[in-house]
Formats: sequence, C-alpha cells, structure tokens
Amino acid sequence: MRLFVALDLPGPVLDALVRFQEELTATGADLKQVERENLHFTVKFLGEVTEAAVSEAKSRLAALSLQGAEVELKGVGAFPDRLRPRVVWAGVSKAHSLLVEPMAKEVSAALEGLGENDTRPFQAHVTLARVRSPKNAGDLSALIGKGSNVSFGPVKLTELKLKSSRLTPAGPVYSDIGVYPLR
Repeated sequence: MRLFVALDLPGPVLDALVRFQEELTATGADLKQVERENLHFTVKFLGEVTEAAVSEAKSRLAALSLQGAEVELKGVGAFPDRLRPRVVWAGVSKAHSLLVEPMAKEVSAALEGLGENDTRPFQAHVTLARVRSPKNAGDLSALIGKGSNVSFGPVKLTELKLKSSRLTPAGPVYSDIGVYPLR
C-alpha cells in the first residue's frame, strides 16, 4: 500500500488555491494540476509499505501528542526553482512555518524505519501543479515570481491523517486510513 501523512485544507483556502491554479493554466504552460480534493500538506511520504508497516504506522501516529495551529497559507514557489519549475506550490508564511516544521520532525522521527527515507529538508507546501514540459515556462516563471507574497488565507490545522494513495490513469485516489486529532 502506498502511504503518506498529511494535513487537509478547509474549503475557503481551497477556493483561493483553485483560483490561483486557473491563473497558472492561463499562462499556457504544460501543467498537470492537482485536483481540488487532493490538495493538502504532505507531512511525510512513506511510499509502498507492507500491511505490517501500515499497522505500525497507525500505532506510532496514535501515540503522538501534536499541537495544532492556525497558519497562513502564503506565497507561491517552485521546485527546484522558479526559473526551472517542475512542481508549483503554495507555501506557509515564514513565521508560521515554525509551527508546522516541528510537527513534521516529530512525525518523521515517529515513523523512522518505515517506508522511504527522505533526506531532503522539510518545507511546508501544498503542491498545486506539476510541469510536464518547458512550454511557456517564461510566463509561468513570471507568475510564480509575482505570487511570492500572495495570501491564500488562514488554515486551522486540527488533525493529522494517514492516507493511502492508489494510482490510476485518471490520477491518484486518496483515502484516509487513520485520523489523529491535534491538541
């Protein structure tokens, strides 16, 4: 089973993100947008794991006592960078990333030894689109640059979710297999 740990987003923020996705599409860039129902913060990606690892992940996550927070979803960026975008994302204000990063570190520590070992530093973000080709990359890069300070609104983080991801020709289908309230 393919797993990841995520924080879901409420409706008003999703509306703002979808409006920005429409702006991304208007650049004429060759993009695969993330569907509205799949927009989320990935806290930890585990990848393909066994059923025993699923049970272990559920147990370890249930044992955590993580603090919830209200953060501002703010700014747009790209991986690896704005001039060579492969993934376009919305981030968290710098001040509020300090509220999300400790949560991600605790989750990663709790799940150590399960799933994929990702050594990249955590950066709180919501993937908006994946870039398929360099078509209209200049226009896309310009829009990403203009979006560096755009605010999508506040997000109240109230629960952590363990999700499965089933890949289909139409795109991934996510299912909640564990829900863990935050304090």
